[in-house]
Amino acid sequence: MTNFKDKPNGYNVTSLADGTEVSWHWGRNAVDEVDWTVWDAFLVDAENPSVFLEGRMMRSLLRASDRPVAAVRWEREGVLIGLACIEDTTAESVNLDSHVQSERSWFTGISKMLHGKDGRFQFRVRVVGTVLGSGEHGQCWSLGVSDAEARRLLTETVFQPHCLDGVKVPSVVMIKDQPIYSEGRREVQHRGWTPLEFDPEMLFHINPKWNHFDDYMQGLKTKSRTKIKRILALSEAFKIRTLSRSELAECTDELIDLYKGVYERSGFRLGSLHAEEVLTSKAEWGDDFVVTVYELDGVLKGFQCAYVGSEETEAFFVGFDPDLRKTHAIYQRMLFEFICLGIERGSKRVNMGRTALEIKSSVGALPRRLMCEVRFRNPLFHAVVNRYTRGYNPVASKLRQPWKADAHALKVHSELHTL
Repeated sequence: MTNFKDKPNGYNVTSLADGTEVSWHWGRNAVDEVDWTVWDAFLVDAENPSVFLEGRMMRSLLRASDRPVAAVRWEREGVLIGLACIEDTTAESVNLDSHVQSERSWFTGISKMLHGKDGRFQFRVRVVGTVLGSGEHGQCWSLGVSDAEARRLLTETVFQPHCLDGVKVPSVVMIKDQPIYSEGRREVQHRGWTPLEFDPEMLFHINPKWNHFDDYMQGLKTKSRTKIKRILALSEAFKIRTLSRSELAECTDELIDLYKGVYERSGFRLGSLHAEEVLTSKAEWGDDFVVTVYELDGVLKGFQCAYVGSEETEAFFVGFDPDLRKTHAIYQRMLFEFICLGIERGSKRVNMGRTALEIKSSVGALPRRLMCEVRFRNPLFHAVVNRYTRGYNPVASKLRQPWKADAHALKVHSELHTL
């Protein structure tokens, strides 16, 4: 039997059936309730240097008033054994048929029924992981906790009626993001959870011997180097600079407007970037949260932002004037700037996220398949959704191959996929 001990200020404690104690810390008050030194030390001991689970990331999310985020901890006999980021949000699917392909003829009919006349389908979901990030950032467990035990503890926890400010708890939970190492179909990893596969995460591996952008270009085929030089020429009219904290505060609303122009074109949306999160990120991360702007004739035309962790650079979000995508190659130039940042800061790789797969592959990013897992509170509805999703897969994208055969990135990526 699960016992609940609710405390004020969004702090809830739950005792699971085996005596494991689960602590939920919601919103701004959690910033002072959690011992972040212990939190970060646990990540190091568990060998999980995740940018999106670091204390400074959690604090930046918790401080954002429009993000119902919880820092969740599992303790057994007073010893910390697990932690996670959990967020309640709204998912929106827009014209799903253009982003997935189905092996079953009835899939399109059901999809159109769900999406309605305007082609949109919305539902609330509890997410284990950072909704705006991609990769293995949702949870972390001590080395003595097996995968099966971790999933049992998580399953017992996620449907508990804890939430921020009394908002109704979603009836579906999504766990982000587990790698798919094989070349075959995704498979059920944990009983009772349905695997879903979306676009892969694009990873750009950095050779530790590189010191400059030119070093990166030497690993590319001649044709790819020629394309990059053309992109640099098209984009040379931009004034590109990094914003200070005070400059960022002055133009955050403009950045969000540019971001929305890109966001509105995506086919599946899980949450959204808000101005307050940008500001709290800068306050917590300082120089490790890098916001770069693109100006043309003194007018702001685009921006990009990135988190620099101990081992990797997370290429977070971009926004730009879409008219400049072809004429000035603004998006491709942004990818180059992410690469330059990773080289400059000594990162092992740049995580470029899930969108624009072909363009990212053209600069050397390589795909890693990821799957989310979902579970519904209602077992009958879960069974229906499980059957409904079994026959669909992401639409196959054409990926470029710019690297020479002996390139560092190809070797590292191959090792990453070795079980």
